[in-house]
Amino acid sequence: MSTSVVRQFVAITFAVCLFALPNHISGQTNEATDAPRFQTLGVVNGQSISRQEVSNECMRRYGEEVIETLVNKMLVYEECQKRGIAITEQDINDVLTADAAKLGFSAERYIQIQCEKRGISADRLKRDVMWSELALRRLAESQTQVTPEEIQQRLAFEFGEKIRAQQLVVSSREKAEQLHAAAVADPASFERICKEHSIDPNSASMGGMLPPIRQNSGFPQFENIAFSLQPGEISPVFEVESQFVVLKCQSRIPPSQLGDAELDAVNERIRTEISRTKHREAAVMIFETLQKGAEIVNVMNDETLRRQNPGVAATVNGNRITIKQVSEECIAQFGKNMLALLISNKILEQALQSSGLQLSDSETEAAIAAELELAAEMHGMVANGKPQVKEFLNLVTQNDPSKIEFFIQDVIWADVAKKRLVENQVQVTEEDIQKSFEANYGPRVEVRAMMFRDQRQATEKWEMATKNPNEEFFGQLANQYSFEPVSRNNFGHIQPIQRYSGNKALEEVAFKLQPNEISRVTQVGDFWVILYCRGRTTPRVTNVDDVREYIVKDVRQRKIALKMHTLQKQLLEDAQIDNYLNGTSQPGRNLIRQAKKQ
Repeated sequence: MSTSVVRQFVAITFAVCLFALPNHISGQTNEATDAPRFQTLGVVNGQSISRQEVSNECMRRYGEEVIETLVNKMLVYEECQKRGIAITEQDINDVLTADAAKLGFSAERYIQIQCEKRGISADRLKRDVMWSELALRRLAESQTQVTPEEIQQRLAFEFGEKIRAQQLVVSSREKAEQLHAAAVADPASFERICKEHSIDPNSASMGGMLPPIRQNSGFPQFENIAFSLQPGEISPVFEVESQFVVLKCQSRIPPSQLGDAELDAVNERIRTEISRTKHREAAVMIFETLQKGAEIVNVMNDETLRRQNPGVAATVNGNRITIKQVSEECIAQFGKNMLALLISNKILEQALQSSGLQLSDSETEAAIAAELELAAEMHGMVANGKPQVKEFLNLVTQNDPSKIEFFIQDVIWADVAKKRLVENQVQVTEEDIQKSFEANYGPRVEVRAMMFRDQRQATEKWEMATKNPNEEFFGQLANQYSFEPVSRNNFGHIQPIQRYSGNKALEEVAFKLQPNEISRVTQVGDFWVILYCRGRTTPRVTNVDDVREYIVKDVRQRKIALKMHTLQKQLLEDAQIDNYLNGTSQPGRNLIRQAKKQ
């Protein structure tokens, strides 16, 4: 069994996700097999989706994963028996009650919420989810002591001194040294240098500004240099992962002061969080040890063994896991999502057929190839002008070749079908081109921002800002009072505001401002915003014809994507769907319209 699956099993178990203990191990019945076994699980506009079809598709995608998790559960159960560890119903109820109390719920309400969230019964929550978590906790607890030093390190990370700094990142040491010399000669130019030369796009757009640098963040070299600087000081050039960095310290943020009661609560929270992390790490080691000492045979993957052991999926130290168990557990864990996918695909197949747009095998293959190239291109995976499809597939499947077929079948085919249905409905107008050009290549407004949840507080801070209309003072106000954490930590710095970003109210205010002007209090959605205008960016492309071909292609793809989304929603609402796994049924708008006509 693979280490990656072990780690995944441990992580999901501690996240309180869904797994089932094999019946003959747990001594209890399996909810998946006890539920009514409908042979038809879905009906779409009169066409059936069988239980066998859902089972087959789940087994193809998740069979190996489910076998491994069942094997791991069996190993945990056997180890608990060896150590004399027993998880009682009272143990489980105690944990659920404690978890509920932390959130201010009764145990009954908390269990109801957890069951609704996962789509499982209370019995399954207790028997499978909570049993797994408690068993692993008991097995690992001797290896998970939290030290005072670990708590202090986390306290320093969360509440200790921080450094507010700007960074310049370039790809060569020679260029870094040149820019470093220019910055040292004129420290006020550091922001401009970052905007013009830094290759880190997020910080470059804000003049190199970073979120506050913390202690014990996992980057000791970066931290050590940052914390060695005083306000206004510029660091030497240093290398980080083959890139060359220069920091300029803006200020040192003093540590937060915690009262005794608050400190006690924080210490307890940190202890719990570190303990859970250690539990995960210890559980991985336990699994690896158990697997090395166990006799595990994957029957399902061996044709000879399948013939010799009909109906058996795997054995663990001679104990059998049946194919029937794996199949039903696949449906229990993944059946609802799989059925939803099959329903969606069935609707698309019906729409293609009714529109006379069915694709031949060769047309489908060509369309899928084109869609994969487009997807790779949209993810920026292009080399020498060619989309890197192989690299894109490696990315979306996490370098697992066995998942490529399913990604194409589950995602790409659906996109091809929807595109086929809508592509002739899309036109790109000159207005579309001009708006896209202005959004992507036009000037943007550089601002600092404060955001508030209520208008009264926003008005108070606006009055304070306008009495002292200074950028640094505005930044200090943002750091103290703005509720939005990223801009607050960056003293109001946000990404430059562009046209047609989808936030019309904010754009209109920003583009009316002149440099060093403060906006009125403006409602944006549920919040109130104040902007300080720092100026405008200078466009690098000024002629729309230089980028017209790219814009037309981009706008067309975006409009097609919007049409595809609308179509998917419409087809689902129009369809008559019976879903027996969810216990839901909808007549569909088409049937309702027909009934009204009659």
